[in-house]
Order: sequence, then C-alpha cells, then structure tokens
Amino acid sequence: MKRIIDGRTYNTDTAARVTVGEHPHSFAGWELYQNRHGAFFVIVTDHDGETQTIKPLSDAEAQNWLEKYANHLVETYFGTFPEVGAAERRLTIRIPENLASRMEIAAKGRQLSLNSYAMRCFEQCAQADGQQPVQT
Repeated sequence: MKRIIDGRTYNTDTAARVTVGEHPHSFAGWELYQNRHGAFFVIVTDHDGETQTIKPLSDAEAQNWLEKYANHLVETYFGTFPEVGAAERRLTIRIPENLASRMEIAAKGRQLSLNSYAMRCFEQCAQADGQQPVQT
C-alpha cells in the first residue's frame, strides 16, 4: 500500500513492519511501520476489514504506540530508558585495598557490577540502622 500525505510518501513495500495487532472480535487491526529514513506510520484497518487508513506518527506518538501495544520493542527502536527511582548522585569513598578486593570478588560471585554490589551493601546497612528510603 502506498499513499501520499502532505507531500510525503508512505509505502509499505519500502518500509519495515515493526508490529501488528488485531481486534479480537472483528476484522479491525493495525500495522506499525518504519521507513528507511526512520519515520513511523500506522495502517489502521476498520471493522469491515477493507477500509484502511494511513496515519503518520511522530517519534513520540510511535513510542507511545509501542509502549501500549508492543512494550517489548520500545528500547529496540528508541534506546534504553532509565529505571524509575530517585535521582542519582555521585559519591566518592576511600576504602582499604583489601576491602576493595573482597568487594570485587563478592560482586563478581553474584554476577553484579561493583557499583551495584556496593549500592546493595549501602542499602542493607541503612535499613539495619532503621533508615527507610527517602521519597524524592
């Protein structure tokens, strides 16, 4: 299918289909495409199964579409996203060499980065001292 909208061509033959969805109780459905220039568009098929509409999508609209209908593909097309939580800040600490070595070995044994292992240790110590996470 090929349509020209506002002087731009949207062509399913030259674009890559990203994902597809169907309405469970009718012939309605949709297909999300991305063209070779990175632009997204969706083809919506009406409940009669024949009427099709092409709608160009901005990157933000395409991201929202994927978040809603194909969440597992969001980072494939838009890169990694930060985890939810409090903002981070850098903290530099000095520790004895033998403790650093022991922490590196322990982190590796748990298949964690040293940073992740240290954060877990800090969290456990803070909780043991009765300090609960602060909401920011």
